[in-house]
Amino acid sequence: MADLTQYLAAKYNKMVAEVASDLGKTADELNNLKNLFRALKSPDMLVDGDSLTLDRIQIMENGDIRVMPPAPAPITETCVKEPEKNGKKDTKELANVS
Repeated sequence: MADLTQYLAAKYNKMVAEVASDLGKTADELNNLKNLFRALKSPDMLVDGDSLTLDRIQIMENGDIRVMPPAPAPITETCVKEPEKNGKKDTKELANVS
């Protein structure tokens, strides 16, 4: 009978590597989901620059979960105060004094 030790060892190592890769991906997904649950529970945790709400979470057809970007902040008019002159006159006013 032929020595199948190397062949079986290679097949076994390949199978173990695939299982370990799958477990690693599953652990990463679990960690991501745990962080999403923490962010939902704690509004002071920011996800993409804003607190996470249920309306930002989208569940895809294949079961993946995607977080939508936050809505843009509304544009408001800002008042810009004119700089004060601290009692100093403009150069035009000084030129007209003579």
